Amino acid sequence: MFTTNDQPIIIYKYLTKDILKYFLFALFALVILIFFIDVIELFRRSSNKAGVSNLIKANVLDIISMALLKISGNIQKILPFAVLIGSIACFNQWRKKNYYIVCKTSGISLWKILSPILVSFFLIGLISIIILNPFATLLSKKYDNLQAIFFGQKNLKSLSFDTKGFWIKQISNGSNLLINAGKINENLNTLLNVNIFVYDYNKNFEKKIYANRAVFSEQKIDLFEGRIINNNSKLELFNRLTLYIKSDTKNLSVVTIEPEKIFIFDFPGYLKQMQQYGLNTSEYLIHFFKLICQPFLILSMILLSASLMLRSSERKIEVGIVSLSLVVGFSLYFIGDFIFALGSSEKLPPLLSGFGPTLIGLFAGCYLTSDIDEAKMKDR
Repeated sequence: MFTTNDQPIIIYKYLTKDILKYFLFALFALVILIFFIDVIELFRRSSNKAGVSNLIKANVLDIISMALLKISGNIQKILPFAVLIGSIACFNQWRKKNYYIVCKTSGISLWKILSPILVSFFLIGLISIIILNPFATLLSKKYDNLQAIFFGQKNLKSLSFDTKGFWIKQISNGSNLLINAGKINENLNTLLNVNIFVYDYNKNFEKKIYANRAVFSEQKIDLFEGRIINNNSKLELFNRLTLYIKSDTKNLSVVTIEPEKIFIFDFPGYLKQMQQYGLNTSEYLIHFFKLICQPFLILSMILLSASLMLRSSERKIEVGIVSLSLVVGFSLYFIGDFIFALGSSEKLPPLLSGFGPTLIGLFAGCYLTSDIDEAKMKDR
């Protein structure tokens, strides 16, 4: 790609810096737009909670800080859109200023022009999933904590899952129950290897109950073959014990951590843990594959916009070509989301749903870009 002559290297550097400038401008504009939308939405939610006495009232600084916590996550989501919009604007300027024509007449092909640009944006994609993803996950957890303080949260009557098993909170005869299970059978409403921690309303520990098996039924939990350890370390054995609860748990459901709130490096261990407990991992696999594909999705946006915007050498702004480039780029993204939804519902294999849309866009961009170079070579 590089020659002994310094002129092509200078051209490559200049063009790469040029498209990076348009990309950063588009990214900044989108981030500011989404930030103000988040602020307006948080103000609306805050005004709706104004009459709730048990929640802390959020002031202006609290709302702005919450909106700022979402910026890193928003950047990761809108990165492909910023690349698309920035590249379309940049390539349109190249055409108006005859940059591409000058390079073409100098014997520099489109692939040579795009190679350093693609390398730069591939590195940006890697940074987004290696550095930005963990950072955004941490800030997202902080945002959820503030959201619970200022706006409250739903009291989920379902089992939450983490790497230490399944957890659920219940109330029984004036006591709070924190139930942990090592395994679960959702069809039979049965928990295995059950630990129940009993607290009073002042959150003082009363006793711990262990059972080999627990069965949920209407307004009660039946425990089998276990033992009770009181706070004075007194041990009691039982074959069957019934605890009456206030909620109806005829059909158990499991709440797992949202895929967006898992570190990319924690995905393999979390997926393995879910498979061991027999949980459906399709949605998590697809999200993991989608994260891996983000650098390639960014490259496909550049290739598609370049192949469409630089196909014509006219200097005037062609609204049709710009619109077509935007439609193709956004269609690739939204069709990808549709395919991801099919994969999450297990109508498509996770591997195909996760990698398919990005690879289709990447191959289409490579083909169209190569088609431009081949056409120019034939003209010669």
